[in-house]
Amino acid sequence: MEEQNVPAIPRQEDEFGVSMPPNARIGTLVFEILERRMRVQLADGGDERVIAAEELRALYGARIRHVSVTRVPPKSQGVALSSTALKATGRLPHSNLDPSQRHGTEVVNEDLYYAIALRIDKLPELWYLNASSFNFRKSLGDSATYSTELNLKEFVRRLARFAPDAVRDGFFTAVLQGSPLPPPLDSLLEFFRLVSR
Repeated sequence: MEEQNVPAIPRQEDEFGVSMPPNARIGTLVFEILERRMRVQLADGGDERVIAAEELRALYGARIRHVSVTRVPPKSQGVALSSTALKATGRLPHSNLDPSQRHGTEVVNEDLYYAIALRIDKLPELWYLNASSFNFRKSLGDSATYSTELNLKEFVRRLARFAPDAVRDGFFTAVLQGSPLPPPLDSLLEFFRLVSR
């Protein structure tokens, strides 16, 4: 028998041209300040992990741009004509025949959301959280508010106090100093690639 040439199964990054750096989404994070450690539960399940303050190597943050485009149908061009009115005039109103009046309007909405990432010693993956869906109440306790931005600022301050020797990026520095934030990034993938260097 001859060997048949079987095409190799393409790897996911080859197939789509996208290679994601290793990452894991944080489900909950609880500071234990006196013990100088934090308990982290990843969103994909598994055992709770205990991380000492010295194991936290780097802190990253970013605003991520999210653009959505919504098509709004055209509004009615006046009163609806009855069958009697159409028979009397013999034709449709001019506005219904005008091509510029037939299309809808596109509404572009741009939102910014925040992402925080942690680099942990001896772990290959980047741990991250999306501030809009993260449970800050678990991490901040009574200091948590109903404002994502206020919660994020307090969370950044606590992380910086918890791991003062960790490397901080421009986002963390800006939040801690109260200065303008770096420009937003276009995607979470761009954020991962930027902090994986």
